[in-house]
Amino acid sequence: MKFPQYVLVMLMATAIHFDLESQSFYRYQRSGQLNLYASAGLTKYFGELSDDRKLGDVNPYVSFGLRIPMKANWWLQPQLSYFRLSAADGDLPEADSRRGRNLSFRSDNLELSGLLVYGLYPEDQRLKTAKIRPYLVAGLGITYFNPKAEYQGEWYELQPLHTEGIDYQKFHLVVPLGFSLGYQVSSQWEVGFEMKYRFTFTDYLDDVSTDYRDPASFPDPIATALADRRPEIGLDKAPTGSPRGNAESNDGYLLFGLHLYHQLPGKGPVRRKR
Repeated sequence: MKFPQYVLVMLMATAIHFDLESQSFYRYQRSGQLNLYASAGLTKYFGELSDDRKLGDVNPYVSFGLRIPMKANWWLQPQLSYFRLSAADGDLPEADSRRGRNLSFRSDNLELSGLLVYGLYPEDQRLKTAKIRPYLVAGLGITYFNPKAEYQGEWYELQPLHTEGIDYQKFHLVVPLGFSLGYQVSSQWEVGFEMKYRFTFTDYLDDVSTDYRDPASFPDPIATALADRRPEIGLDKAPTGSPRGNAESNDGYLLFGLHLYHQLPGKGPVRRKR
């Protein structure tokens, strides 16, 4: 799908409020059931350049949004996140054969997502008195990514260089799945921990997926240098068509950190729609 179709899908997903009681967004604001959401923590990248055996390659993220009640212990949570992904073959263990590729990337990303949040405690008297509140989270989102690499002191965008001959898109769908654990500080404040993995539909978050191109096919010497960086560490150029990445699996990323919910104060009595 192209970018306009992604936008359409995302707008449709976030527009569905699942309001089974046929009540308006304004009702939630007046009744004090609307929550502001903020989160900050670390992002872990998973892809061709990552070492999945350790916590390395982590970068910061921040998220902001709303939590809108639907019915019982369900909420809709639209949110916007900023995060960075990065990794380098040179940081892999000495025994890892990928070190010889000498590839690296950095990407500053944005994500717009709509999440469904399910509270594991039923919304009854227990929920009003419980301090610990576990949640399950799933949703749909769009991420924008723009991998770059540093070469001779300058940072270059990799997507326009077509390092593998693929004109991939910078916008892709993601599916967030995870959980959070909140602690009710007061009637209006909740703090907690959250962990959400993003399944993506692209293998190019890091600009690495398939095979090495023929160096003679590049019109730009910068593209030639960044497509195969083995000569920078004294190795021969990779044969044309030899594996540069692993196209059998897509890239992904994990966001884990602390969250904060603030329940907005009510503005007076609310009439139910008949």
